[in-house]
Amino acid sequence: MPKILIVTEPPAKPEPLRFALLGSGYSVVDEIDRPQDLMARAKAIGPATILVATQSPSVALLAALAALDREEPHPVLLFTNDADPLKIDAGAAAGVASYVVEGFSAKRIHTMIDVALAKFRVTQVLKKQLREAEAKLAERKLVERAKGWLMQTRKISEDDAYHALRKLAMERQQSMAATADQVLAMAKLLQI
Repeated sequence: MPKILIVTEPPAKPEPLRFALLGSGYSVVDEIDRPQDLMARAKAIGPATILVATQSPSVALLAALAALDREEPHPVLLFTNDADPLKIDAGAAAGVASYVVEGFSAKRIHTMIDVALAKFRVTQVLKKQLREAEAKLAERKLVERAKGWLMQTRKISEDDAYHALRKLAMERQQSMAATADQVLAMAKLLQI
């Protein structure tokens, strides 16, 4: 039975959500009404999904959701009456997988959660790919800087600088990026 954490901002009431979830076979493991408690409760419980009910998402709620998305990402489904495009954008930026305006339906809660879970999984894959691409780019820039330093100080071609870095990396049994980082550290030391 998937575990659900309900977050409400008064005057929103958790009862309609709770009854719809229980009727659809979900387990409501906790209900909180203070955004500042979100991170601790999510870490402690490890819910499958977080459902938020609010008349209009407050700055504190959006900040708590954004912090959660950075540190402990979870699928978040937000129910609200506020269709303000700025709030929708802020919700998306805070990691909300589904922002539902005046659309709560006990009959559709299972499908809404499935959609939020699917969007969350896709987003997590994209974030991982972005982190990997950024890391590769940073490594490449490091190697390029080290090659540039070798070319300048040893008066060698780019190809020769690359081969020198590659040879050193193989001798030390480490990555080109680690070797480039060490070469640049040595270059900095020599400039002192």
